[in-house]
Amino acid sequence: MRSNKNNHLRGRDRNLFKASVMKKMSGLLATLMIVSILTPLLAFASGFGAITYKANGNVTGSVYFDGVDYDALKDQEDVTLAVYDEKGNKIQSIIANKDKSRNVTGVVYFNISGTISDATYTKIKLKYNDVVSDWVYKETSGGYPGGGGGYYGGPLGSIVDFNGKADAYKLADLLKENKNASLEIQNDFVLLPASALVEGETLTIYNENTSFTLPIKALKLEDLAKEMGVELEDLLIRVEMKEVKDDALRAIEDAVKALNAKLIATPYDFKVTAEAGDKTKAITSFGNTYTNSSINFEGSADASKSTGVVSNSNKLAFAPSVFSKDGDNSKVTIKRNGTGVYAAIETDISFNDVASHWAKSYVDLLSHKLIVDGYEDGSFGPERNITRAEFAAIVVRSLGLSASASSSSTFSDVQSGDWYAGVVSAAVQSGLVDGYEDGTFRPNAQINREELAAMVVRALAYAGKDVKVSSTEQDALLAKFADANSIVWGQAELAAAVKAGIVDGMTDTTIAPRNDATRAQAAAMLNRLLNNAGFIN
Repeated sequence: MRSNKNNHLRGRDRNLFKASVMKKMSGLLATLMIVSILTPLLAFASGFGAITYKANGNVTGSVYFDGVDYDALKDQEDVTLAVYDEKGNKIQSIIANKDKSRNVTGVVYFNISGTISDATYTKIKLKYNDVVSDWVYKETSGGYPGGGGGYYGGPLGSIVDFNGKADAYKLADLLKENKNASLEIQNDFVLLPASALVEGETLTIYNENTSFTLPIKALKLEDLAKEMGVELEDLLIRVEMKEVKDDALRAIEDAVKALNAKLIATPYDFKVTAEAGDKTKAITSFGNTYTNSSINFEGSADASKSTGVVSNSNKLAFAPSVFSKDGDNSKVTIKRNGTGVYAAIETDISFNDVASHWAKSYVDLLSHKLIVDGYEDGSFGPERNITRAEFAAIVVRSLGLSASASSSSTFSDVQSGDWYAGVVSAAVQSGLVDGYEDGTFRPNAQINREELAAMVVRALAYAGKDVKVSSTEQDALLAKFADANSIVWGQAELAAAVKAGIVDGMTDTTIAPRNDATRAQAAAMLNRLLNNAGFIN
């Protein structure tokens, strides 16, 4: 009996021990559960909730504070948040009012409500002491002003993400709907999937400062992918429109001062790059396809004294360009068949021997555009004859072409060390000039009006304004000139030049095709060429 009793007592002790352990375990689990529930609060950090920035400038959202911030702000009815633009400048303040509907231990919430007064800010940051929001992008819609339809491309939109990459499917849909579409971006670059681009012909990328029209067909994307050893689906085209700063900007400013000119539009570097993994290829030329790059700037510009310029090794050269006005601001649109560093300047150049000359307006305009220059004595020499090399140089300059000397020449009388080697090479490659049957170019020979007209008409065609003249029309156009029978080989070119309004007769009944051309006549023809091509205004 005693043994059974002892066994019973030992069993009861075991049960009591188990109950005690279970009670302690339950308490421990309950404590752990409470701690786990409280842990998110303990890890809570001051910050911002979702914020929206509407097209009309309205900003809404929330900001919350804990810890030291909570102790400082728990009894306040509102807080003042600083608003910063993308350059780090404080632009204004916004008030956030306490949200009394939220009751979270140790955290105080404030609701943001305000308006950004300047509509030009496309992204902002909000800040209270050390509490800073991420970038907040303005919600917008619609296309590039003056473009053929558009699509919002900011991070809050549906094509371009926060990393600047466009969604291939949505971009393809955009280009299927409009072969010449527009895409807004919030940064200074965008990554475009090549597989989507093939659906379109051009794509204008723009932001508040710049725009660039990508000539898709000129990229030859499938050939480019093969050249880089990748599939089209793996190829990206990066378009960049970056403001020039620091030393590069100072070099351009020095070049502007050297011309006694004034910088009126901030320089921007326009780049197009093909990317595939760790492979990259800079695309600097689009062949004979011209495209538009624009820069917005404050104030107005006198188009007769202003010009777009391209910077090459810190030297400024004419870039075909037109100016337009939009309210209190202006825009320069550069027209070139490649990429580059562009700006706009205003000049005031004059010559002492054209004041009463019939070609004064032509000479003045082209000198302001950096296309023609004068002699060291301040004269232009309007009645001086012009050589074949000199005219080739100003035609190449007028088209915005790069003139780099090649190591070898097509012509026996053009050597790589000659000052005109680069422009002659560029003119030949562009189909602007021919040589003679003996393999010479005769760079120092005076150019006659027939040759001048032919070169200008070819330049017009290169610029995309090919003037077609039928044989019947050709005869009719030349019939009024009594000396038309003295044209040796350029009947079609001279007729096209007359039709385009580039060539006038020496008189009402003579065209003088074999007369040596003067610098004034060359200036007049080039001026008409540039206006006809839409390269100046």
